[in-house]
Amino acid sequence: MKKPTYLTRLLIIGLLLCSPIGFTQMGWYFYGKEVGINIGMFVGTIAVVVAAYLMYQMGWRDED
Repeated sequence: MKKPTYLTRLLIIGLLLCSPIGFTQMGWYFYGKEVGINIGMFVGTIAVVVAAYLMYQMGWRDED
């Protein structure tokens, strides 16, 4: 599989790492403060693991 362009990779990583903010807000709105924070921490952990995998294992941090 061919790597996306460098700008596209940065946008994907950025959106991935910003997703916990939205999940926290939605969880807070629908389920309350404690559950919203827990959802945000859970999604944040997964987002950081996936971003680290993409950057270090797949080589996305290296500019072409």
